[in-house]
Amino acid sequence: MDSKTGLVVALSLIPLLLCGALLPSVESNIASFPEVLLGQVALTRETKPLFPRAYESAEFVLDQVASSEIERGVYVALRDDVLFWDPQYVGFPRAELNRREMRALQQWLSAGNLFHPTPDGTSYECVSRSPLRGPTLETCVHGKEYMDQYVSHQWDAEQHGSVGVLQFYLTGGRLAEIRVYPSERGVAYTPYEKGGDWRLDGVTAPSPLLEELATRAILPKIPVLWPQLTAAQANARAARIIGSRYRPAIEMIRNSSAAREVFGDIREIRPANGNNLYSSWMDSTSVFLTFRVTGTRGEGAAIVQGYDCIDLSMVFTGVPVDDASSHICP
Repeated sequence: MDSKTGLVVALSLIPLLLCGALLPSVESNIASFPEVLLGQVALTRETKPLFPRAYESAEFVLDQVASSEIERGVYVALRDDVLFWDPQYVGFPRAELNRREMRALQQWLSAGNLFHPTPDGTSYECVSRSPLRGPTLETCVHGKEYMDQYVSHQWDAEQHGSVGVLQFYLTGGRLAEIRVYPSERGVAYTPYEKGGDWRLDGVTAPSPLLEELATRAILPKIPVLWPQLTAAQANARAARIIGSRYRPAIEMIRNSSAAREVFGDIREIRPANGNNLYSSWMDSTSVFLTFRVTGTRGEGAAIVQGYDCIDLSMVFTGVPVDDASSHICP
């Protein structure tokens, strides 16, 4: 090969080399657009958090969502009042709802007493429904009574491990999510909202259907990202997209004594199909990663999340476990 031919070959390889170098960046930019413009990178489009405006939980319990807009319903058995696992709740038991059950539950929730404390905390407002004006919040004399019932039902549910969540997937990528606290005397519930005009709590009568769903809930296999890849390949791909904070998260789980107590000797850690993202803004960075963890005792899920300091939470056999000892500040 003469020097001229060698130069032509070398020049022809430059686009391929550039594509190879830019591939992880292109992959993350496509999955994270447009949030990547604000410093947020997700592993896949499916692992990004929902936008606040996607939640229509309050509208659901106010019966402002037509049954034709409900595409799917799920009951998730949480046992405890967990944080940060929504909306995927990886590793928790669940039961699918049929259309009759979805409509019955919406009617049941809509018939409850919905209320809200006033900003100054001196009184309560309750939802009043009018055929002409629709639902409105008005000062009510029973607000304190409803709040006392709510706190009592919530405490009972937490003590008996019966906390759950109802999720209704709506058309257009919207979600209605209602945290439920069943007790023998009644049910407390809260429509989960991240934005909008409504902040409500509710109390209502016990529901035999809710009890049936809790009995029916089963623990599914934990869905993983890129199942066609080995764990090592999947982790390598995730590390390319997320960056330098991905590998320390895996090592945090692997080195956690609490994780070993839960899962046994850890054999495999790989990204699961839950929230997975990295955010960088100004001089602050945060990470939220969801993993499937397999050990000698079986498989479960773990989330590692935080800003400058990160924490570990786990769920095993459907039971949530918070590891207060795993708190790392790099």
